Amino acid sequence: MSNTNIKTLSPRKQEILTAAQKLFSEKGFNAASMRDVAKKLDIRPASLYSHYNSKDDILWEIAIRCANEFHQKVDPIAKLDLPIEVRLEKMITAHIYVIIKNINASAIFFQEWKHLNEPRLSEYAQSVAEYEALFRNLIQEGIQEGIFRNDLRPGFITAMILSSVNWIHQWYKPEGNMTAENIGKQAVRMILEGLYKAG
Repeated sequence: MSNTNIKTLSPRKQEILTAAQKLFSEKGFNAASMRDVAKKLDIRPASLYSHYNSKDDILWEIAIRCANEFHQKVDPIAKLDLPIEVRLEKMITAHIYVIIKNINASAIFFQEWKHLNEPRLSEYAQSVAEYEALFRNLIQEGIQEGIFRNDLRPGFITAMILSSVNWIHQWYKPEGNMTAENIGKQAVRMILEGLYKAG
């Protein structure tokens, strides 16, 4: 799943996805319609249907592209020949970078994907599970090597780490005074301090 081949979008399809991302993040997938997307683009609904057959197809395109980018940024880091704590720091920072780079798409990645229909829903859930396993396995490795506390449960800690940064898309403002690097450094420091073994 993490190696899904994502085709390059045409300029018009990119416009549609950009508009739909903003609309879905603002109104929610269920409340938005294809007519709303067309209106946002100032085009006729028929023109929209010439690119996407349904709102479900748009949601899938947004969700799978966002999932693919998370994998592309984080998967290689998990395989690096670096100390465990350095890899985890870099993985968390990369995760935050993808969120900030794709604010509207991230909202869909974390919330609206549940509206996908089968078999896409299962395929997407598999992608998420594979992604979370990258963090869980690294934390388990850190516990086994005595770097992280041995009273930690890798699955629970993974959920805590990701949920603690996934809400960034709800408050981050590109025009604000916090950069992706600032947020990444502060978040990583707070997260890792709770994992290290005393002494």
